[in-house]
Amino acid sequence: MLHDKVRKAVQAAGVIGAATVLGLATSTSASAHVVYQDEEVWSNSDSSKCEYTYSEVSHGGRGGYTKTQGHAGQNGTGIGGCIFPYERPAGNLEVGYQYMKYNGSTWYVCREYMSGIYNTKKTSILTTSYDFGVYPPCGGGDYATKAGSGLYYGGTWYGRNVPIWSGSHFIEP
Repeated sequence: MLHDKVRKAVQAAGVIGAATVLGLATSTSASAHVVYQDEEVWSNSDSSKCEYTYSEVSHGGRGGYTKTQGHAGQNGTGIGGCIFPYERPAGNLEVGYQYMKYNGSTWYVCREYMSGIYNTKKTSILTTSYDFGVYPPCGGGDYATKAGSGLYYGGTWYGRNVPIWSGSHFIEP
């Protein structure tokens, strides 16, 4: 009786181990990670008000994905940041991005959306993202998102001139 239980446990472990090896052997980078950076780009003197820019690149639907967020009052993970979330009226947050590709010696702009993305209602977070579908827009290779966000406060835009680089991620052709 005990021998049968041990045999079945060993068989089950073998099946699980084989499934794990098969999963690792057949997984592709399309099921891989997200590369991002989330940085403070502005803060007032007592840190009661601030802004973070979140910049992301990943595979998305296989051909690449970019995401940019402007966060007034906290960072994109909801950890840290200012003293409290800082809701802004319509038109007081903006975001934009450049989807960059590496050509072997330098980075260049593959796609961009740098103008006119503003919040339309009171909020503390503004997001823009784009999934490029199955095929990378500028062919296979290393991609990155160069993101920017701005916050209007006291008659001045802050954070606009502080681009945040996601880090690079390889997208297959």
